Amino acid sequence: MFGWKGKVLRVDLTSDKITTEPTTNYAPKFIGGRGIIAKVMWDEVSPEVKAFDPENRIVFATGPLTGTNTPTNGRCRIGSLAPQHPKEYPSHSGMGGHWGAELKFAGYDAVIVQGKAKKPSYVFIYDDLVEIRSASKIWGTDAIKSQKLIQDDLANDHKITGSEKPQAGRYDPRLVRSVLIGPAGENQTRVSSILHDSGDAAGQCGFGGVMGSKNLKALSIRGTGSVPVAKPKDLVESVFKARKLLRAQAKPVVPAYGGPGGIYGGDPKILTSHMKRLDGCFGCQVICRAYIAPPGITAGQAQCVQLQMYYNWEGVGPVCPPHPDFLNRPQDETSWYGVKLADEYTINSFELTGFLSYLWAAYKEGILTEENTGIPFKDFGSKEFADKLFSMIAKREGFRNEFGDLLAEGMHRAALQLKEKYGDKMWQLYEERYTAHGMRQHWFYIGSAKGPGDQTGYPNPIGQLLWATDTRDPYSNTSRNRETYGSPELCQYLYGTKDAANPFSYAGKAQAAVVSQHRAVLIDSVSACDWFFPIQTNNPLFKEEAGIKSEGTGWKEAEAEFYSLVTGINTTLDGLFTDSERVFNIERAAQVLRGRTREEDTFNEYYFTHKDRRNNAVDRPAWEKAKDDYYQIRGWDLKTGIPTREQLEKLDLKDVANKLNV
Repeated sequence: MFGWKGKVLRVDLTSDKITTEPTTNYAPKFIGGRGIIAKVMWDEVSPEVKAFDPENRIVFATGPLTGTNTPTNGRCRIGSLAPQHPKEYPSHSGMGGHWGAELKFAGYDAVIVQGKAKKPSYVFIYDDLVEIRSASKIWGTDAIKSQKLIQDDLANDHKITGSEKPQAGRYDPRLVRSVLIGPAGENQTRVSSILHDSGDAAGQCGFGGVMGSKNLKALSIRGTGSVPVAKPKDLVESVFKARKLLRAQAKPVVPAYGGPGGIYGGDPKILTSHMKRLDGCFGCQVICRAYIAPPGITAGQAQCVQLQMYYNWEGVGPVCPPHPDFLNRPQDETSWYGVKLADEYTINSFELTGFLSYLWAAYKEGILTEENTGIPFKDFGSKEFADKLFSMIAKREGFRNEFGDLLAEGMHRAALQLKEKYGDKMWQLYEERYTAHGMRQHWFYIGSAKGPGDQTGYPNPIGQLLWATDTRDPYSNTSRNRETYGSPELCQYLYGTKDAANPFSYAGKAQAAVVSQHRAVLIDSVSACDWFFPIQTNNPLFKEEAGIKSEGTGWKEAEAEFYSLVTGINTTLDGLFTDSERVFNIERAAQVLRGRTREEDTFNEYYFTHKDRRNNAVDRPAWEKAKDDYYQIRGWDLKTGIPTREQLEKLDLKDVANKLNV
């Protein structure tokens, strides 16, 4: 095989059994990455299994482009039953950095982990050498320090250090790449992330808790191989064309500092003065973040909402202002302290923005106090406050009513219990901040928010469909559809309909949502970054010939060309969209087995009763008609939202149709 390495590693922690199986069990039919996850979860995890059961799987999967020279190929995908989801549906989360490429260099396209170890363990992969090793000495240690301890453990093992590899020289433990959990994952917190290096993370869905339930501290890898490609010379030329397009649009100057020291407001001197170097994922020309090292605080890298989490917790995105109650609070290195503390504990930073906003609002309402929570609200935003609250969540510890244990269950489950105890206001505060699937509001609207606890902006009808029909926040891999509003030409180019350009109606939005979802599966399966792909426009910021004559439109076929040249399988974007549709439908089928129907394809009631910036709430009859349009395009039953046999057989999923009994 070209692109793929040809092997999938399987680790059974219960039996200590390590085996391999051919990648052809999954690819190219399910592409890779997210597609491999979907196939494993469908085949191997029955509807009765819960997220923290030993029978659950957690899958770490790369794509055929991972480890090549294609732009932004350093990402990989992690999937399992999602502890954060109210019904624990199978889901997935992305992670950048270098771990995915290292897995490919070691000779594997994915790792499937099942069972539960008898004692804390970590898996070490060094090409053909795969071991389950004791993690007892590092269990309870934070995720950043644990990586150094794993390197020390491996450096002292003569069986490993005595080996010699002709391509890469003598073994060097400093080159080991790990994905791992801190105390939040070990204590099966439903909002625990999986950390890699000093800031890359798979945050959403709570998969760190799944690792903790398996007594799995880390997967640590060093690979000394390479990734074969079918047409290397042609690939170099294709990659150069894509890099030139990205450069022409000034993509390399995305603020490396982000967060509270950059595009999200605040004092830029705070972080830029402590920047040591630019930082980026494997195979990426953009280098969209920085490595920050304030004195006396854990060093590392972070970006986007992670960087703003402990300063601007009310907003989500660059258009949102800091909380007005804290406008006079001077910004200092405390912002970074909170960011790194969350990483050390492996608590999802995005989720923490919701926690902080919700807790402060409930405190201002006079409902939550230090006396009934143990949370020192008077210190809100300080280092001491972060120490207290983050520890409560990560360690499931509490005060009087075990409030930390409650928050560790995630905001959806916590809000349900707080509603029972303190009344409907606690649920209202939750719905103001969370959209669906127990996840924090993220681009459900577009444009500016009105203020704290009110995330309303202008309508985003494509986003409404994406949120309603997903299992998680959809804007980790479909963010660029926000850029298409107001451009009929771009919508025609990308979605096949100019109607999608109007954000104030549902016309064309079902088609745009389906195309966006297929693109998301494609990006998650081949391995690319949603921030920069698809290349939608060709409007150079600098006076430079970008190399593609397309009257403003970009190069939507780039991923398909990369895939063809890497794998040797000649295909088109439409061909890969068919593969992506197959993945999306098997994901949906797994949800259906767990009870998903049309009624769940929606979002919180808040959006039907609260007005947006144009003074309109979501129109329920119009929304239901938009769902009909979406199901019709999908080939799903209009009454139930379940894929039809005709559609499944069209996608070569007859066995799925039989199991669903449709």
